[in-house]
Amino acid sequence: MRSQYTRGLALTFAGVLAVTPDTLLVRLVDADPWTMVFWRGLGIAGGLTAIVWAVEGREGVRNILRFGPRRLLGAALLVVVSNCFIWALALTAAANVLVVLAGSPLAAALIGRLFLGEPVPFRTWVAAFAVAGGVAVVFADDLEGGRFAGNLCAAVATVGLAAYFVLLRSIRASSTLPVPIWGNLAAAMLALPFASPFSVSETGALWLVLAAGLMLPVGIGLISTGPRYIPAAEVGLLLLLETLLGPLWVWLGTGETPTPAVLAAGAVIVAALAMNSALGLRSAARREMPP
Repeated sequence: MRSQYTRGLALTFAGVLAVTPDTLLVRLVDADPWTMVFWRGLGIAGGLTAIVWAVEGREGVRNILRFGPRRLLGAALLVVVSNCFIWALALTAAANVLVVLAGSPLAAALIGRLFLGEPVPFRTWVAAFAVAGGVAVVFADDLEGGRFAGNLCAAVATVGLAAYFVLLRSIRASSTLPVPIWGNLAAAMLALPFASPFSVSETGALWLVLAAGLMLPVGIGLISTGPRYIPAAEVGLLLLLETLLGPLWVWLGTGETPTPAVLAAGAVIVAALAMNSALGLRSAARREMPP
């Protein structure tokens, strides 16, 4: 039990670290939303397929072609999440998007409770509210009016992402990687009629290759495996590290210095995640102990 929890924690944490520069890279590419959805989806699907081939061989590739209602639902959820995330970044400030996405652990906990009967430990609720509060402090000054469409897209992405992780949790007995492969491929194909694939600059293309072809496939592959071992709400909590590390990546990429509010809220976020993970490990160890 403890080894499974530790494995899920490590896989998810590594995956989150790989995707944290995503918001910065989307900005650096500077392409229209449809073009971003197309190239990101195509790159992620191709990268994940290559990972499956390298790790699982032909049997893994054959597994990608096996369909089922849960896999199809998961792919549909990813189509919604991918489109809403990119459009939210186009229609509102990145700060607004990250603030709204901070609600994903609460949504995942509620959806997991309703549809899987998954108990939500009190520590997870406390950590989720603490993290959401810390993120709200960081970006309070950026929550302006007149950005309803972007905020709505971010809210839809939040609920879709939470439902996606709960769904992955429900199919933990089988490989979950085909779900993000088909979801991202479908998102790319739906965006293609509206995209301008060859309008991306050479520099933007390099950022796309780095993000969609390498970092995101590895990160999404690891994150999609995590819910097989740990509750969806805890996966959502770890994903909030992007909210903490995102401003740091922006600082490294553009020279923008993190504000004291970012540093203070970052301390709150790290403390909440550390507390939740430590208590989870201790709880798993106690359940594993013989009577």
